[in-house]
Amino acid sequence: MSTQAFFHSLQNGALGISIGKLDPLFGALAQLFHIAGFLLILTAILIVNLRLFGVGLRNQSVPQLVKATNPLILYGLGFLAISGLFILLPSADIYYPNPAFWAKALLLSLALIVQFTLYRKVTASESPNRTLASTTAVLSLTLWFGVAFAGRAIGFV
Repeated sequence: MSTQAFFHSLQNGALGISIGKLDPLFGALAQLFHIAGFLLILTAILIVNLRLFGVGLRNQSVPQLVKATNPLILYGLGFLAISGLFILLPSADIYYPNPAFWAKALLLSLALIVQFTLYRKVTASESPNRTLASTTAVLSLTLWFGVAFAGRAIGFV
């Protein structure tokens, strides 16, 4: 099965059709939850990354900030996953040819890999290597904000 056929079957499956028949207000609500999910993630990432840069919250260790902000990231990812399905499924054939959608998917994949590997390793240290911490922060911010901008571009491409 090709990727395009897979997307077509997502849209024409029972769940895609059922979601597509819902009131348009439900679609707007899904968009709001999607944006809220991104805001939760970006807020948590920004707080920790600013600390990695040595800016703000210097009385808190990086692991303390990570522990405090991890729930925001997890709730944000949950919001994104659920709302993303409700957004994608009824319109999968429209998203398939959109290069901004694929850019978002790629950036999201890279952001998650960095988040759960390098970022986790760097932020576990009480005093991470300054260069590695700054590089990780730049990479993390670039990827996560790239996901958000690519997502926003989907409607314009």
